[in-house]
Amino acid sequence: MKMAVATDRTTEFIMLFSRHSQRIYRFIRSLVDNRTDAEEIYQNTCTVLWSKFDAFEPGSNFWAWSCQIVRYEVLNYRRRQNLERNIFSNEFYNRVAESAMVTVDELDQQQAALSVCFELLSQRQKEVLERIYEPDASPSSVAQDLKRTPNAIYKTLKRAHDLLFSCIQRRLHSGDLF
Repeated sequence: MKMAVATDRTTEFIMLFSRHSQRIYRFIRSLVDNRTDAEEIYQNTCTVLWSKFDAFEPGSNFWAWSCQIVRYEVLNYRRRQNLERNIFSNEFYNRVAESAMVTVDELDQQQAALSVCFELLSQRQKEVLERIYEPDASPSSVAQDLKRTPNAIYKTLKRAHDLLFSCIQRRLHSGDLF
């Protein structure tokens, strides 16, 4: 019986962590500008999340709980690396972290809206958008590949961007992200 409870908790952790792992990493990157440092903090955070998961209240907000652990891990890392040098207080870092949490949430909402809105575009608009954002692509090269004029590509891009912008704004304001 005890093994089943442990397996259920392990499964719960894996589900929650996989749902939020990218957000956790983005949150860390918003607090730490050096990618190598952020990756080290992320690894430490993953270990702490797993080791403290028994203290996580089932059904509560895993994202908020994770953010608290991230905040402590970032502060601990700064202390270990002596990066603070008494320039900023812990209160300052806490305020930055609070602001970053809001930013990460907003970006997630925008991404969700973009995914839904992109599907509403015509096949031609999707194709042009996908091609224009490929490495080394230009309106001229896309026009040549699609046997269209650069002006036609610009017009398609403008219409697609306008449609995406208005759709995303509507979804964000209405709260209808899915």
